[in-house]
Amino acid sequence: MTNTSLTYELRLIAFIDILGFKDIVKQSEADTSKIELIYSVLSYLKDWEKTEKWDLKFIEIEESAQYKGVSNFDIRGKTNTTSFSDSIVVSLKVDNNVNEMASTLIVNLAYIGTVLLEKGILFRGGLTIGNIIHIDNGTVFGQGLIDAFMLETRSAKFPRIVLSDKLLSQLNYPITTKRHRYPYHQYLDRFEDGCVGFHQLIYYQVIENWTEMTPELLTESLRKVRKVIVDGLDSSFEKPEVFEKYYWLKEQYNKLIILSDFDFDTKKEENIKQKIRGLNEGIAGQNIHYSYTDNFYESRNKKKKE
Repeated sequence: MTNTSLTYELRLIAFIDILGFKDIVKQSEADTSKIELIYSVLSYLKDWEKTEKWDLKFIEIEESAQYKGVSNFDIRGKTNTTSFSDSIVVSLKVDNNVNEMASTLIVNLAYIGTVLLEKGILFRGGLTIGNIIHIDNGTVFGQGLIDAFMLETRSAKFPRIVLSDKLLSQLNYPITTKRHRYPYHQYLDRFEDGCVGFHQLIYYQVIENWTEMTPELLTESLRKVRKVIVDGLDSSFEKPEVFEKYYWLKEQYNKLIILSDFDFDTKKEENIKQKIRGLNEGIAGQNIHYSYTDNFYESRNKKKKE
């Protein structure tokens, strides 16, 4: 039975795919901890099907949103989310408010990216604008979905979400004055290959001055993702397609601008973000593990503090 009332809507559409999901499932047959990881990740993504999850927590702290009126950035009740297997589709109805809607969507997607990364999960995705039918029961189809999927498959490549030309043409570029800024401007970057988007680490750079993000919390989060990246670099010696993703993420991690924290006890600046060094950087030997180099400097730093 057909529903003749269905019509396409113009929506922002994100298609996100978990990287290495098949390998994690394969590993779970021998490692029960991987079963728990899969369950926790899929449950987490499933929870984002509740439209109230897409709240204003990370928008309210943005000066550009405060200037324009935070309520104009509210997307609750306007989102539809469908998670299935290792993928998630998010769509958001827009009218003439694409800059506001894109801001809140991007900020929340960046947050999701960090939560997954701290669990050891990499993702990539495509974000576009187009026609789609996406309803609460999970049914989703349309050219906009195909475009987002193709963008994820062909262009994302690394642990990042890339934006389509179609969407970028409707965003507020160039930024000529401060009043033209929107929250998403702090998240988006143009990468070396020409794509525009945001990676799974950018949240830490933007959010570091948030009062709830204490130096202790930020340090612990960065420690977790740093370990994920180092472990990922050494996870296989016969899968260059895996290595290149972690190596790319290592470079993005090292580029993050994170301010140091002043330790009043030692009267010294403490680096919140510890660099991920190159293989055998500054040490003798021909070791093949990034973890060896990392452990060498970690041990040296501990001795200095003792």
